[in-house]
Amino acid sequence: MPESIIELDISTAWEPEPRPAGRWRRRRWRRLRWGWGALVLAVVVSLLPASAAPRDLAALYSTKFQVMSFAAAGGRFVVARYPAAGGQPVLEALDARLGTVLWRRTTEADEFFVELTERIALLQFSQVDENGAYAGRLVALDAATGVPLWERPRARIAGVAGGRVLAADLAWPDESQGFDPAYGGDPEEPSVAQAELPHHERYVALEPETGAEVWRAESPPGTVPSLDTSGHPRVLRLSDLDAAGVLRVRDPATGVVTSTYRLDWSGPVAGHQAGAPGHEVVRRAGGTGADVYDRASGRLLWHGPDGPYPCFGNGYCVAGEDGIDVLDAATGARLWHAEGYSSILGGVPGRLLLYRHTADESRPDDVVAFDARTGAVVWRQRGWIVMTDYGRMNGAPEHFVWRPVGNTGALIGRLDPRDGTVEVIGRARDFYGTPTCAATAGRLACLAVGHLHVWALP
Repeated sequence: MPESIIELDISTAWEPEPRPAGRWRRRRWRRLRWGWGALVLAVVVSLLPASAAPRDLAALYSTKFQVMSFAAAGGRFVVARYPAAGGQPVLEALDARLGTVLWRRTTEADEFFVELTERIALLQFSQVDENGAYAGRLVALDAATGVPLWERPRARIAGVAGGRVLAADLAWPDESQGFDPAYGGDPEEPSVAQAELPHHERYVALEPETGAEVWRAESPPGTVPSLDTSGHPRVLRLSDLDAAGVLRVRDPATGVVTSTYRLDWSGPVAGHQAGAPGHEVVRRAGGTGADVYDRASGRLLWHGPDGPYPCFGNGYCVAGEDGIDVLDAATGARLWHAEGYSSILGGVPGRLLLYRHTADESRPDDVVAFDARTGAVVWRQRGWIVMTDYGRMNGAPEHFVWRPVGNTGALIGRLDPRDGTVEVIGRARDFYGTPTCAATAGRLACLAVGHLHVWALP
């Protein structure tokens, strides 16, 4: 059957039928509107937080060798480890983000890795001479290359301040050191404040790259220095107090005496430290407890028989067998009592974080935030074990925790001290005992059972 054929008249040019202007604009606007909507949706989806999708909790990398200790700074992890084939321990620097080895150095006998900054790694040699006097030295390595930079004989690391290394110079090797028997008491009994034998002490600030001495501060025999190392490794305050009650406070960055006070005190000093704002806490040699002084007036405010210590912004704590007493800074009167909580984790403005262990005293897995003024419980977190050694980032109000999973596995998290929530960071197969953690360059490293595991911080 022949196909039907449609013939077109091509003598006249074909033109499309004109569309109504309003309907065309409406349809065009709909297309544009849907096109722009799809584009906006794609942009919004791309900007959603990473938490919207499941995170991979596996470690980015883990060491296969036995690690003894480690530190984190400047985008590096420096580990002290045992070599695979035996022999002397090895010091090794890793790129924190990639895990690649930057440098490696075999350590010597009596050599210990003690500190890491963004620019240098510090080693301490602990040695004594034939007379029993300290003969060790402090050695600095370039943190980027491991090349030795300088060493200082008869020096011990004290911390860092103002970008410099703060060291104790043992420049009087013939002086006897130890507890002074003149004040009695048992050195093993912590309730009695033991005084050291009178001796000179000197602190020096050293340039990190050259070891050049920038300033020094000396305390004569009978004058007791005190370093505030609560911001480890940073030294926050350097001061000394003599038997006449003269207290000198220095800026640890410059060594300059910024304040001098005269406390209503006389007698040998066992130790002292900064207390609540404007206070100095002093322990008398051979005595018990501590005295709290107002620095400006020198007046004794109160005596704490159980040795109070500053535990949050404007208050003191005293630990006992059944818990912790929180004391008023002005009078020493007890404000409230935390029954069963015997350890302080830290604090945020207006709150005090305490923790306690499980029944077998092996795992600190019960953390409570108390209102510092009233003792009311603000939040409580149970089941996550607090890493109380180096389990917190230097200078940051954060704490790392872990929770056992199965026989030897664990989840690793970050505890927010503001509300007690835990953000899960990673997972590990062999993770138990007493792990420690540190972070740098967006990486968290935790040492557990001799192995270092590294995760990306959210």
